[in-house]
Formats: sequence, structure tokens, C-alpha cells
Amino acid sequence: MTAAQSMSAKRWSTLPNWKFQLLPRDTRTIITCVFLGLTMAVILQITERLDLALTGGSIPIVSAIVVCAIWVPSAAFYGLTGALITAWINPIISNLTASQPMAPFLFLTNAAHTVPVALLVWLMKSRDKGLKLWQLVIIGQIGGLGDALMFGVGNRAILHLPWDFIVGQILVVQPCYLAGSFITYGIMRRLINTGLVRKERDFKAATDAI
Repeated sequence: MTAAQSMSAKRWSTLPNWKFQLLPRDTRTIITCVFLGLTMAVILQITERLDLALTGGSIPIVSAIVVCAIWVPSAAFYGLTGALITAWINPIISNLTASQPMAPFLFLTNAAHTVPVALLVWLMKSRDKGLKLWQLVIIGQIGGLGDALMFGVGNRAILHLPWDFIVGQILVVQPCYLAGSFITYGIMRRLINTGLVRKERDFKAATDAI
């Protein structure tokens, strides 16, 4: 195996392990998730306006790719705490700035994406190792589908769009979430090595110290 092949295999191997808790309540988790939520809010202020220009805000094509990069890591690393904090900071800002007509419904759509991700990581992740790429792709697609379905309900309730358009919207954004999963994989690998994520061995060391 050449050096390039070895590097490629390593790049797409199982993610380094981390300590997962479904509902963490420590200060570091909350502060980190608020920071990630604010970062996502700033990014979405741009992507929501791009989607507004492209589709009138009815199909979140650009946003669907971008949200995976922060929502999935937040929910995967920080459980329901990360899922809800990062999901609900942006809707507050979107409603205050009136960034798009769907803004009032974003509390539900964002939670419909991030909460399933946290629950699926809780169910699928082994305590002894991180997630594999295919697991992350499945988790990302299910979370994205939940988001798209809820967004479709919002399109119907707020914009009064026909159901055939909504079905098409759900199908269009799924490849966007797939692309976002590959971006997310690389970001998660880097975040684990930054010290922002508690690794399994760190948790064991803290337990032994007590």
C-alpha cells in the first residue's frame, strides 16, 4: 500500500473515540454549545438569504449542506444539550431579523434534525470506539429527513405550498445532507483533537481521580 493510499484509508477510518452523554449538564458543554450555536447562527444568516434568493426560502439547498457541519457534531458530542442549544439559537436571531418567511417554524425544523442525531448516536455509538463513516452518513440522512419533513409541514402551514412541491423539496435536499455528512466527518475528526470534546480516557481519568 502506498503512502497516499494509507493516508486516504486513515482519513476515512473510524473516528477517534469520545465520551458521549445523552444529557450533559457541565459548564464546559453549555459554553461550547452556545459558542457553536452562535457560530451556526452567523453562518445561517448568510445561507438563509442565499436560499431566499435561489428558492424564495422554500427549499434550504445551501443551508442543508452547511447545517450538518455544526448541528451533527454538537448533537454527537454533547447529546440533547448540544442538540437543543445549537438548534434554537438561530431561530431566535432569524425571527428578530426576519431573515426568511419560515423563521417562526425553525424551532421545530431545527429540533427535528438535531434531536434524532443525538438519540441515534446514543443508540449506535459503542463506548469503546467512535463512529464509522457509514454510521455518520446514516445518522446524517435520518436527521436530515426529519428536518426536511418538518420543513415541508412548515411550507404547507406558512407558505401554503402544494404537497407535490413539498415532496420534491424533501427529495432535493437529501443529496445536500449527504454531501454535508462527508464535510461533517472531517470536521468531527478535527474537533476531537482540539480539546473541546471530552475523550473516553479523559472521563475515566476524572472518575479515578474522584
